[in-house]
Amino acid sequence: MIFLWKNWLLLFGVMSVVMILPGCNANVDVNLNSAPAQVAELIGGGEFLIGDEVTVSALPQPGWEFVNWTSGKKVVAETSEYTFVIGKKTTLTANFQAQEYAVSALAQGQGSFLYPENSPRHGVAYAITARPERGYRFVCWLEDGEVVSNVAEYAFIPAGDRELTAMFLPEEYRVELTVDGGGQVVESWTPDALVTLAAIPQAGYEFFGWVDLVSQQEVSGKEEYSFVCQETRNMLARFRKELVPADGSSLSAVVGKATSIGKYAPQDLVTLPRNLSAKQRRVRTHVADALELMAQAALADGVKLNVDSAYRSYNTQYDLFHRYAKRDGVLTAETYSARPGQSEHQLGTAVDFGGTNSDYDDAFAETNQGKWLLANAYKYGFCLSYPKGAQDITGYKYEPWHYRFIGVDLALEWKESGLTLIEILHQKDQAD
Repeated sequence: MIFLWKNWLLLFGVMSVVMILPGCNANVDVNLNSAPAQVAELIGGGEFLIGDEVTVSALPQPGWEFVNWTSGKKVVAETSEYTFVIGKKTTLTANFQAQEYAVSALAQGQGSFLYPENSPRHGVAYAITARPERGYRFVCWLEDGEVVSNVAEYAFIPAGDRELTAMFLPEEYRVELTVDGGGQVVESWTPDALVTLAAIPQAGYEFFGWVDLVSQQEVSGKEEYSFVCQETRNMLARFRKELVPADGSSLSAVVGKATSIGKYAPQDLVTLPRNLSAKQRRVRTHVADALELMAQAALADGVKLNVDSAYRSYNTQYDLFHRYAKRDGVLTAETYSARPGQSEHQLGTAVDFGGTNSDYDDAFAETNQGKWLLANAYKYGFCLSYPKGAQDITGYKYEPWHYRFIGVDLALEWKESGLTLIEILHQKDQAD
């Protein structure tokens, strides 16, 4: 019995050893973090057995450099791949720093630079300031021949090495810009002083042309205008509200600087006889009839009417306007001549009276024709389009010789209203 008891004790002891050993190989976690967070891919974390050999690695994202692995405050490795034997639950932190870049600046022209105290590092704001020397001005920052900033203090967040060039030009190399209407202008320069002006209209507006304010000439109608600038250029960028289309066939069509009849051409033009027009101008059929009646009434009063100008096509008006613009400058020409698509003459219902010593002059108002027309033309359906003192409304200076046929009823309404012709036509257009 004593022998059996000893054998049972021996067997029980072996079983105890077998049951205890698995407890020594418990599962433990290896947790991985990065500082700063989310700047690297961390590999190797997970669940392991005590005594396992574990390898972890850190793969930084572009712009970041590995520094070390730490456990708590202790540095445990200075290589991105770290191998160790696990003995307990472990938390490791992979530490990174922003990569330092090389940022250089060169001057084209006469100028220098002000650099910040901190070195350029990935993701950290950095700024260089260009400072022109006396007699020069800063124009822009260039990189690989492209403009990257028009501001002397160029602020950016580095994402790699950069080679910048600051462009400095003599003070007289500049563009003085005036903007008229709803829009803005972006100005850019190249190293050889080629400047490009880009016009950007606001919603509801359209670009209207570039005007050199010294020569008063319209130098381009395109939104982008480029030229070599070696002196001060005074430029006007013009924007206008998008033109409203008008029906040129309508007697009450609103024709002015805010509307357009496009390339409308009437289909019922007739040539006036010499007793009405020494130059035998053309008008629409019903206008010719009205002119005949009015001329007879004027002649009964001892006044002979003569139509000196009448219908003009889109192309004729184009040539005429640009001839005036070349002679007097576009801004002046616009005060007395309409652009194509905006002329009442293109309707075939507008006429200029003349044949006097005061044709196309304010003094026409004092001639027999001028006086009679002002007092009587409305009775036959003709209205003075551009009265004295109304240029802010009509867009054109006083023209006592220019009348437009709109029909007798509407002409009487115009006369009684005291409004300008374009105002009464606007009212009718809105009412319709």
